[in-house]
Amino acid sequence: MPTASAALGAGVHPTVTASRRLLGFLLAIALFVTVERVTRIFAGEYAVRVLAMCGINAMLAVSLNLVNGTTGQFSIGHAGFMAVGAYAGAITSHLLLGSLGHLWPGLSLLVSCAVAVVCAGLAGVAVGVPSLRLRGDYLAIVTLGFGEIIRISIESLAPLGGSQGWPIGAESIPATATLPWIWGGALLTVLVIGNLTYSSYGRALTAIREDEIAAEAAGIPTTRYKVLAFAISAMFTGLAGSLYAHDATGGQHIDPGSFRLDRSVDILVMVIFGGLGSVTGAVLGGVVVAVSLELLREFQGYRLIVYALLMIGLMLLRPQGLLGNRELDLRRFLPGRKAASA
Repeated sequence: MPTASAALGAGVHPTVTASRRLLGFLLAIALFVTVERVTRIFAGEYAVRVLAMCGINAMLAVSLNLVNGTTGQFSIGHAGFMAVGAYAGAITSHLLLGSLGHLWPGLSLLVSCAVAVVCAGLAGVAVGVPSLRLRGDYLAIVTLGFGEIIRISIESLAPLGGSQGWPIGAESIPATATLPWIWGGALLTVLVIGNLTYSSYGRALTAIREDEIAAEAAGIPTTRYKVLAFAISAMFTGLAGSLYAHDATGGQHIDPGSFRLDRSVDILVMVIFGGLGSVTGAVLGGVVVAVSLELLREFQGYRLIVYALLMIGLMLLRPQGLLGNRELDLRRFLPGRKAASA
């Protein structure tokens, strides 16, 4: 017998649903524009910078959660994919300086992000095919090695600036990513990976996480699914890297030192902090980590020590993370939501 939700959804045309989602996305972008302007007026540029880092962290955490949380693998090399996206986006934007950059900088940013997504996805496939036949600690070591190989390779290439990095500015990159761009990218990441996680494909990934041998016995091509999950995760990590390179509130350059092992560990901490397997938990973890690091700056040299103690305390008191594997459904707080559910 069909459920009530299926009966209600049966009369909704797919075009209407797509239009509603597009309208919701555009309204969210308008909200981000308003938030940026209000924050800049009343709280200053520093607060806008913190909000931008929250959006970038949310993208990084949600993308890694697809591999570590949903699929149950253990990757600690995602900073390498972020580096690929950052440099691919920055170089593409620089090459478009004389064409699309003067027509509309936003178009240059879109093309740069698209190139970054493709390059990071290809890097994810290149890493995933030979390594994802491994499990557990072995997989962690291999992904760590690949992440360091990517960083060191970028550091050794003089055309990319070497260890000095790639300069950021109007002379080298025509477009900048403001807060609406960054949080729009975060929203897109959450929507795509969230829908993917709770689709039939996501259920297959969850089956691999719970028991890979049983999943293989059920006919699921586990290696192919893991490689696809790894590639999709790398693509959105590359998107975060490109927006990080174009961040209008960031520094004056990107350098390989920004993508060391500690960056990968930070992304992993965000996922564990929010709860493995929870998309909204990953977003919450990314936001909390970004805000916590900024609030602890007054401790100066002891900042990382206090931060580590806070993480240890959380793991002792709530080892499953803030949300565990549950999702935070904001729709339940809307008026009439409870009555509709009943």
